[in-house]
Amino acid sequence: MELSRSPAPLPAGRWADLPEDIALAIASRLQEADVCALGGCSRSWRSACDADCVWEGLFRRRWPAAAPEAESRVQGWKALYINQHKRMAIAISNVVEIVESSLHNGSLEAEYYLKAIAHLAMMTDIGFLDVQFFLFSRNHSAIINLVGLHYATASLHVPPSEIGKAIQACQLADRMVCVNLLKLGRWFYGFRLPDETESHKISLSELTTAEGADVLAILNRGAVHEVFRLRITLVDTNK
Repeated sequence: MELSRSPAPLPAGRWADLPEDIALAIASRLQEADVCALGGCSRSWRSACDADCVWEGLFRRRWPAAAPEAESRVQGWKALYINQHKRMAIAISNVVEIVESSLHNGSLEAEYYLKAIAHLAMMTDIGFLDVQFFLFSRNHSAIINLVGLHYATASLHVPPSEIGKAIQACQLADRMVCVNLLKLGRWFYGFRLPDETESHKISLSELTTAEGADVLAILNRGAVHEVFRLRITLVDTNK
């Protein structure tokens, strides 16, 4: 009785043997970190991953409002991308320093919080990927993460669902902040009524929900005519 034979295996191809147009098409669909990793696999992949068209696509996806055509002809798109990344890192680090230098015992007054948001809003070309790179980091406090989340919502108009996904991917979802609002008691027939306090303890992931939108509205309001005093405090449970 003759045993059935399994078909002979097909000769294995090599990724390095892919036609250039296919290699470029693959590299063009990857994110920055994946492009850099793939470029280290072989000389042919390095050539594909260093291609101008690949880095032009990465640049335009990250900074769609920028128009650096003249610079790209001189530097090349990869060098232009790296330089722009460095500029964003320096600019955003200045905002981070403003916040960190204004923290007192883990709390931040509304004045400095809103100043950080305003500084980000004045920057040109900053996009949501910059927020993720430089503000959605576990190396920063939850208040820095909150600044990035609020800026992405209010100024970049990123949908809450997309922000929620980014928060999850950066492992920040369970980080907590406490928003404390003090309303000074008004005067009534010569008597000053008691101060009123309002406190919202909420996670960063909850800030992307309808409840979070109400808290962000309070943060956006800040201090009004010194009647309200707003303070954001870290809830130190997730370091």
